Amino acid sequence: MTAAEPVPKETQVQAVFLLRFAQFVTWPSNAFAHADSSLVIGVLGENPFGDALNLAVKGETAHGRHITVKHLRNVGDIDGCHVLYISPSESTRVDKATSAVAGKPVLTVSPIEGFATQHGGMIRLILERGRASVRINVETATAAHLTLDARLLRLADVVKAP
Repeated sequence: MTAAEPVPKETQVQAVFLLRFAQFVTWPSNAFAHADSSLVIGVLGENPFGDALNLAVKGETAHGRHITVKHLRNVGDIDGCHVLYISPSESTRVDKATSAVAGKPVLTVSPIEGFATQHGGMIRLILERGRASVRINVETATAAHLTLDARLLRLADVVKAP
């Protein structure tokens, strides 16, 4: 999807969810190079958001940090990300992406089926029949030294890997 194409409402909702996840998760201080470093949302694979994600984060902050968006072509570009959205285009490489950040303070988010239960991901974002829901694997997030706000957990279906 190019920036000039209209973005479906569901995609706009996903963009806002990514912003909110950044605001409702706390990272350890060593996840940032400097005290004033930006919080980076990385989009791995095809960009489903067009300009929607950039517009959602424009002028917003998370824990006093500016938010920037990076578009990533491959897993090797993940360094420096705090939130990693794994696009559906990466469904055949999702395990490689989650393995690359396992145990690191990187919040992983994806709409890929089984993301939080079978692929080592933290948050599966689901949009069905105009409704959004999330499945969160708290154990995976805790292993990455991330703290999830109770308000986020109340909205989620908490799941575990088999």
